[in-house]
Amino acid sequence: MGLDEMSPGKKLQAAREAKGIALGDVARDTRISAATLKALEEEDFEFLPRGIYTRAFIKTYCGVLGLEAEVILDEFIEKYPDEVGQIIKSDTVTALANEEYGKRQVASAITIVVTVLSVVGLLGVVAYLIFQGSPEASDVVVTSVSDTTTMSHNSAAGVVGPEPTIESIDHDVAVTDNELVIELAPQAECWVSAVVDGVQSLSKLMKPGEREIIRFTDRTILNIGDAGVLSLKINNRLARPLGGNGEVVTLTIDHSNYQTYFLQ
Repeated sequence: MGLDEMSPGKKLQAAREAKGIALGDVARDTRISAATLKALEEEDFEFLPRGIYTRAFIKTYCGVLGLEAEVILDEFIEKYPDEVGQIIKSDTVTALANEEYGKRQVASAITIVVTVLSVVGLLGVVAYLIFQGSPEASDVVVTSVSDTTTMSHNSAAGVVGPEPTIESIDHDVAVTDNELVIELAPQAECWVSAVVDGVQSLSKLMKPGEREIIRFTDRTILNIGDAGVLSLKINNRLARPLGGNGEVVTLTIDHSNYQTYFLQ
């Protein structure tokens, strides 16, 4: 079968084998796990992320093999539009942005109205207390204006406090001897896969507020779709930033190097 007649995944495999390159070598050069590369070659999307992350893996793999990335990527998208496609059109992005802008404008207007009404109401209370000769009037004004203004701003703008992050988890996990424990906590949607002690154990799109705990004795290979939004702890110690926003990274963590990830 000629290269042109092959499926896109088989083209990746054929190009790699023609160059005599092992999957492990590609994994080392691209920092993408061998399990993920093999899944691309076999077009097995059970352990692959959707959309932008898989497209990034395909482009990186093609670069190492010297293939035309856009051509191979188009073939993947044509064959697997749901798994590899999922491209948001510009008009959809604009509509979402306009909707969000409108919500912010309404929230700002409500905040102003509530704040004004709160101040007017407090002035009325102050006037009443002054006329009643209450010596505690000044204390009521100072305390109430600050608290009421803050509460009205937060409630009108829909602020409910920061999303829980791994730093805000106030309890540690138990760690046994010769064991490493990784905690993952995203601040935004982030695809994560993990090969734990040689077994594919995790592959999912994590959402803010979720937490995953990985226990292992040998090593774990993490594929992270957006390193800038994922917090990580190793044996209850906070790790340093893993990368920038939108950056796809692959980490190998074992007993020989896990301390290098600690936040200094």
